[in-house]
Amino acid sequence: MQIGRVPLVGRQADLDALRDEIAAVGSEGRAVVVSGDAGMGKTRLLRDFTESLDDGVIVLHGASVDSGSGPAPLTAITDLLRDLVDALGVDAVRGAAGPAADALGVLVPALADSPGDAERLADVVVETFSNLARTHRLVVIIEDLHWSDSTTCEIAARLVRRAAVLPLFVLLSYRTDDVGRGHPLRPVLAELDRARLLTHRPLARLSPAEVGALATAVHGGTLAAEVLLDIAARSDGIPFYVEELASFSGERLPISLRDVLLLRYERLDAEARRFTRVLATGGVEVGDPVLRAVFEGEESALEDAVRSAVDAQVVVIRDDAYAFRHALMQEAVYAELLPTERTRLHTAYAVAWEAAAPTARVLADIAHHWRAAHVPDRALAAAVAAQRAASGASAWSTAAEAGERALELWDAVTDPETVSGTTRVKLLRRTSAALVSANRNDRALAFAREAVAFWPEEDVVGRADMLGDLATIEFQAGVSDGVESIEQALAILEDDPRHDVQRAGLLLSSARVHMLNGRQSLGTEVAARAHATAEPAATAGDRFAAEILVQALLIAATCRTTAGDESGLALFAQARAQAGGFVRAMMRYYINYSNALMLVGRYEEAVAVAREGHEYGRTHVADLGPLVMIEANMIEAHIYAGRLREAEELGALLPMVEPGLYSAFLRERLVCLAIWRGRIDGAEAALEAARLELDMFGAYEFQTRFGMAYDLGELALARGDAHEALSHARAAWETPAGGVLALPLTAVAARAVAMLRERGEDADIEPYRAVLASFADWPVTPLWAAVFAAELGEGSWGSAVDAAGPAYVRAYARVRRGEEVLAAGDRTAAREILSAAAAYAAELGADGLAARAQEVMTDAGLAGVAPRSVLTAREEQVLELVAEGLSNGQIAERLYISVKTVSVHVSAILRKLEAPSRTAAAAIYRRTAA
Repeated sequence: MQIGRVPLVGRQADLDALRDEIAAVGSEGRAVVVSGDAGMGKTRLLRDFTESLDDGVIVLHGASVDSGSGPAPLTAITDLLRDLVDALGVDAVRGAAGPAADALGVLVPALADSPGDAERLADVVVETFSNLARTHRLVVIIEDLHWSDSTTCEIAARLVRRAAVLPLFVLLSYRTDDVGRGHPLRPVLAELDRARLLTHRPLARLSPAEVGALATAVHGGTLAAEVLLDIAARSDGIPFYVEELASFSGERLPISLRDVLLLRYERLDAEARRFTRVLATGGVEVGDPVLRAVFEGEESALEDAVRSAVDAQVVVIRDDAYAFRHALMQEAVYAELLPTERTRLHTAYAVAWEAAAPTARVLADIAHHWRAAHVPDRALAAAVAAQRAASGASAWSTAAEAGERALELWDAVTDPETVSGTTRVKLLRRTSAALVSANRNDRALAFAREAVAFWPEEDVVGRADMLGDLATIEFQAGVSDGVESIEQALAILEDDPRHDVQRAGLLLSSARVHMLNGRQSLGTEVAARAHATAEPAATAGDRFAAEILVQALLIAATCRTTAGDESGLALFAQARAQAGGFVRAMMRYYINYSNALMLVGRYEEAVAVAREGHEYGRTHVADLGPLVMIEANMIEAHIYAGRLREAEELGALLPMVEPGLYSAFLRERLVCLAIWRGRIDGAEAALEAARLELDMFGAYEFQTRFGMAYDLGELALARGDAHEALSHARAAWETPAGGVLALPLTAVAARAVAMLRERGEDADIEPYRAVLASFADWPVTPLWAAVFAAELGEGSWGSAVDAAGPAYVRAYARVRRGEEVLAAGDRTAAREILSAAAAYAAELGADGLAARAQEVMTDAGLAGVAPRSVLTAREEQVLELVAEGLSNGQIAERLYISVKTVSVHVSAILRKLEAPSRTAAAAIYRRTAA
């Protein structure tokens, strides 16, 4: 058998692809995920890749591990931070982390001067790596994401998004066979795919020829053809299995893959095998203190056993923990345990963990081991305790997992209510609530429905509250508006004054549903009823009732503002004064008020309010859904304010979330952003990828619904399909629920009708004129009315260029004004207006508008004679590649020059061609080349 490392077989193309990806890193980074079944050679590929990097690159390597009861929290992130400290030192890392650096001490104590805020850990980790990526060449590797906890998953996803805007190279890996349906990693990867932020590199199985080459290299000599065929057939092309089979080819070959995995184990002495069985019971990796507590025998015997297992390459030592060389080895060894041995060892682990500090993760491990030891009552008690601890720490994913485990154990316990201290329906309710807070609404819905089905009829208040929860989950899961469940709950409570507070809460839920569905008048009315019903109890000191008063005011304020009544803005100030101490009410204030400010055209204020709300939510550990919504509002406010690039960067930095009410709104806004950036193909692709989700949630949430109507109308106009554009714009008057959100659709309709008239057709424009008239006094209506009139030839574009409203629409009006003046024959004025319009659009990040202005000038001969004649030969080469859509990094690689040199050339090209953007320069290239 060959001793040492064997050649890399069948992975050269993958290795070259990784090298190409990192070579493309410039001002923007790259992110790659390597996937494959267990044993496919992911770790070896990544090792060979990192060893090929030059000395100027800082490689940070982390790997997630399975503790036996689930993901061991943040092991990969801990490894990354330790590598960072080793490479740069404590002071540099703390400096990059900023004022919140002490949060990193949760993982690496040397980084903390005092106890840090663990809740901010994810934010601080991401900011630390981002800041250092600006000054260092960083490669961040996170292996085995299939074993990652939710925080590690979030950090990985956010780093991928940062790589879209920073010179950072992120390399991930996971086992495809461990990421099945329902695995939390699946939606994260799907969303990164939809956003086109991640390059996938799935590893293929080796061909028979490659198996032969690898087996021969491992064996170190010639193998008979029948042996190679046997290895190829039994290994199924998985490199790890090939290596294991070839390593022992001189002996009788095993008949199953499990036997292959156990060959090294079986060569160990009895004490070393016992050690590995103890280790396998604890998981893939177990810390030394816990393992010592479980292992029975002298300390010297344990040390000898560990040394034997390490020498045999069955076990590796990681800091103060022991781990199997390969996770499959742990599974195979665990399968060797006798039933009585499993029970004894799981019992020992449970007892050992019970001596540790009762964190949520420790309690979850205790529940896992008692369950495996067939002690369901203690497992149930630990699982329920784990859920309470996790909920108290706002660790919603852990709380949900613990709740599900407790529910699985419930029927196995003789008296589960006494053991757990709760009832099954209450456990169902807590678990569904944890799932909602983790934004896993589909799963929450199943538990909520079961809770309602089994809730005791005699518990009127509890059953009504559960129906109220179900209504909220139904709405957020996109299956209904929840009104039927609310009505059932209200009917149960009847008119008993003892239940006024519960009734007020249900009325509040009903008002919120009406508000979100666009029924503003009804929402205002029901919110007033909720307020009146809760007021006596609030006056008497009931805090729940007091929060209802605040939430009712917020709903009334939102409904009024959306309906076109500016008096609603004053109600927000009143609600804010009463909201202190109520986290959910405060988040609702920030979300709704920032949205209201956008409706009246006060975009900078909206940005400030949304930013303040985001910080508040992070500080007070708000639920994930509202955090996503406030982030979406921040993006939307940037869009309207004319900071399209900033909005795009913010969108790239968002953590991932499962499909839901809030994520649907965010995805729709990102489609609109792509349209206004001039990326029509990207907008079409994004809309197509999210269409199912948008349709589902748009059916019950009117902002998403009206946003989609605008997006679809704009995309239809871009394709020249006026009839389809009108079919979407009809929502402006066919659905009165839109309120002032209908205003943008009048512009879509006007442009569509103008297109039809140019073709000798026509359509009824009067309903849209009526919409504008109904909101004549609204602050942004003058802009939309001016655009409407100009599109139809009833007014000048000059009336729209400085009106209050979205900056993009003003930029569009400026380009159209230039076209208008050019058509009137004033070429000098047209050139001045179009040049200014192109520059303004480029400043906003509206590349499509900038290119349109440039193209109009070029077609009219206003952009100068032979604009490319002033370019050098090298600048011509760079411009050609810019026109192909290549980034600066890609151009640098193609021309064998530095990224900085490319940047200098691009700046010179834009200046010489008087082009406001790369897009405009590319348009000049294409037209002059033709």
